[in-house]
Amino acid sequence: MEQAAYGARAVEDWMSQHSAEIGWRPLSGGHSGAFDLGPDSSHAAVLQHVDDEWCLQLDTAKGRSLPVLGPVDSPLEVLLDALMFAIYMRATAEVDRADRTASAQLSLLLHRLAEATNDARYGGRASLLLAGHAVKDDHPVEARSRAEDAIRLFGIARDLTAQETARTVLADLPRLMSRQER
Repeated sequence: MEQAAYGARAVEDWMSQHSAEIGWRPLSGGHSGAFDLGPDSSHAAVLQHVDDEWCLQLDTAKGRSLPVLGPVDSPLEVLLDALMFAIYMRATAEVDRADRTASAQLSLLLHRLAEATNDARYGGRASLLLAGHAVKDDHPVEARSRAEDAIRLFGIARDLTAQETARTVLADLPRLMSRQER
């Protein structure tokens, strides 16, 4: 039990140290907290400590999900990776919905977490998701900037496959943007 308390404290300490940059606020009543998804957001991302496990409650257009991120005594790096993976998966699952708001908000959250953890791999994934949103929103300059950022970050992460995918997206931007105009 002491190990679980230590694990929970490590997560709480990291979150509070990075609260401004990741939009974190602790919730009363135990080991949990919410991520800020933007003003007036109807969506939520809440990290919870439930039955000696970390869970991420996501309330989005697809409904509620509660992915388990791992035991409370998991090393902080493992938990943060699981957290970013869960956010990435939900943002990706909602990117093609008619209401893409949750996907965009989760993509921005993923970007902030990747910066705070210095994780270029998830930073690249967030940038590529945000490039897709910029294409759909007809913002070519932002789409180009986000795709270029993804290429740079995947290069830092040495993920050559993802970097090539981002290069393909960048090369295809004129075609993708023209399809949005129809």
